[in-house]
Amino acid sequence: MQISFLIPIMVTFVGVFLLFRLKFFFILHPIRTIKSFLEAARERSARRALILALAGTLGVGNIFGVAAGIMIGGEGSVFWLFISSIFSMVIKYSETLLVFDAPMEKGGIASALPTIFTRYGRFLSPVCAALTVALALFMGSAMQGAALIDVASENLGIKKLAVALFLIILLFPVIKGNGEKIESLTEIIIPLTTIIYILMSFCVICLNFYKIPSVVLRIFSSAFRAEAALGGALSSLSLIAIKEGFARGILSNEAGAGTSALGHSRSREREPSVAGLFGMCEVFFDTTVLCMLTAFVILLSVDDIGAFSTPMSLVNAAFVGTLGEFSGYILLALIFAFAYSTIICWYSYGEECVALYFHSLVPLFAPIFCLFILLSGYISSAFLLSATDLILVCMSIITLSAILKKSNRIVELSEF
Repeated sequence: MQISFLIPIMVTFVGVFLLFRLKFFFILHPIRTIKSFLEAARERSARRALILALAGTLGVGNIFGVAAGIMIGGEGSVFWLFISSIFSMVIKYSETLLVFDAPMEKGGIASALPTIFTRYGRFLSPVCAALTVALALFMGSAMQGAALIDVASENLGIKKLAVALFLIILLFPVIKGNGEKIESLTEIIIPLTTIIYILMSFCVICLNFYKIPSVVLRIFSSAFRAEAALGGALSSLSLIAIKEGFARGILSNEAGAGTSALGHSRSREREPSVAGLFGMCEVFFDTTVLCMLTAFVILLSVDDIGAFSTPMSLVNAAFVGTLGEFSGYILLALIFAFAYSTIICWYSYGEECVALYFHSLVPLFAPIFCLFILLSGYISSAFLLSATDLILVCMSIITLSAILKKSNRIVELSEF
């Protein structure tokens, strides 16, 4: 069994367990949940922390990852992507809540790291930090660079090396800057790019609305495809759809990896259950909204998915095929904004982890991070996805185990 098949198993088990322990509170009481979130969102530091966390998750994973999942797992992966988001919301709620349960000094990521990693124990703390650094290099650097390079080459014919160098040059002010500059930049980029991407997606969906019933039918039939030879059991194609749906969902929202708690740690919110709602909201925007929009744009616009060799060429064709060639340039700008905000966010995460646990390697982190961007256009999408899946599985095993161990405390702190 491929290690990535562990993702749906782990997320389903822990997600169902937590839903029962928390009595399905956000499903059965959505109005109370939304009201609590909106009241907490009045605090500016909480909003900025949410946006920083979204900067790490709202990115190429919502576009590149979803397209890759459909290419590998078919239309059925979209259904399992949605199912994974339900479990991911309660998992992200729990992991964010646990961060705010422990005493934490003000000061953002740097002061939060000891608190975040302490829950794993003395031995596993540096292991989790090392995995976070690895994720910063593969997902936060290489995957973002690969997507941007792909779209730039597709629409403008720019050479891969030129795009990578341009991205690295733009990263230098961030390397020389500080957390406040990162927050200020993402506070502008993320809301604007998200709104534009949603509007473009709705335009594609509205122009192809008559295809929606057939697309929904294809999603369900592919999700539960069975073969008579297996006596009605799920076929291997359905298993691939399940794996890809869950894997791309986790790639996008990072639920169970424990990473976005780094972003939420900048919030001054000190009520754990309320902080957990911000984590849940992050998954809702990231997976339930943006990932599903991307999936429907692709399935409504493209008939022959197998004709495309890379995920971003598929996404580009989906928008250009419906909205015209100019939309390809808008998509390029959006991908750049998403990729850049994710890169600077993950650079911050990675650098802080290196500084805390591997201090002597701090001078090497920036050059290595830039090297991954430089090489990203020459690394296959399949390898990037496989490497990222492996890192996420390792992180999820550790984080989800810690969440299960602390489940009684999670229930105790949940005031709903």
